[in-house]
Amino acid sequence: MSMLPPELSALVARNRAELAAFLGGTAMKFEFATPCTPRDRIAFIYAVVFPGWQKLRFYWNFLVCRIARSVDYSPLKVLLYRSVGFRIGRGVFLSPDVILDPHFPPLIEIGDYVVIGWGTHLFTHEFDGGKYRVGRIRIGAGAVIGGFSVVRGGVVIGEDARIASTCIVYKDVPSNYYLETAIVLNRALLDIYREERRA
Repeated sequence: MSMLPPELSALVARNRAELAAFLGGTAMKFEFATPCTPRDRIAFIYAVVFPGWQKLRFYWNFLVCRIARSVDYSPLKVLLYRSVGFRIGRGVFLSPDVILDPHFPPLIEIGDYVVIGWGTHLFTHEFDGGKYRVGRIRIGAGAVIGGFSVVRGGVVIGEDARIASTCIVYKDVPSNYYLETAIVLNRALLDIYREERRA
């Protein structure tokens, strides 16, 4: 891993402070730019997100999450995820191969009696080459997320919402929302978002 140029030090410190404020607050999303060469961008992100000993905590979270992913017995899987800081309610069922992002465990909150289908991924972070984004995920009580879906950071899924398999959930889903297919879900959500923009 390369050493960062000195001119990035002040930016790293500012981004680190803003990230800490986000993590301690209630905002749903946070992002920071990575204005450096491709050679330096991973070092820059690590300097902001996992400074010093925090990197070891991330590696521990990653190890526990890898073990949890391979466990088929949901109560044990839930226990392992809770042990690193995920907020998971009572009676939650996590199917095999569910992945909860180990970067920021406290940002994922799963309400009571939620069912998450096989192979679903919940991501609290993403990087597009120019910006690093962090977002909370809140899943309301009784919601069902179909298998092989992806839930991106910054999303609230309402109580008793039902999401079909193989959906990419990148916007909030209202409570009691139900759709049978990913195609209909995407079109229906698009209509909701268009109406929200008009309001």
